Amino acid sequence: MVKKINLIVATLYSIILAIVEAILNWGDWQYAPLWIVDYLIVIILLSAVFVFKKNIQRLILLLGWSFSAGVMFMALFISLEPTPIALESPDIEGKLPLMGLALIVSIIGIVLTIIDSKNN
Repeated sequence: MVKKINLIVATLYSIILAIVEAILNWGDWQYAPLWIVDYLIVIILLSAVFVFKKNIQRLILLLGWSFSAGVMFMALFISLEPTPIALESPDIEGKLPLMGLALIVSIIGIVLTIIDSKNN
């Protein structure tokens, strides 16, 4: 049951992340590494759900969730830093809750993957 929940959350999170990233950057695709990592997260998590099976699936899920947590942690706390660089984005106040939510979902994904690994 935990595995099924984890796979559903990974699928939904990946699809939503790809859509939100496209909406937020539409017409302003500035510094490529900042948005490429989000699409890399999407590819890793969706491949874990649909391509890999058995034990490797758990490892790829853990990789995807951990990478996502790291990226979202970095994005959130760089945006919270009171420097002119962090304040360049005019809609940063709207993005902060989304980054926080993505970080929480990523941590939940890590926990679900670890619980699933312990159950098997």
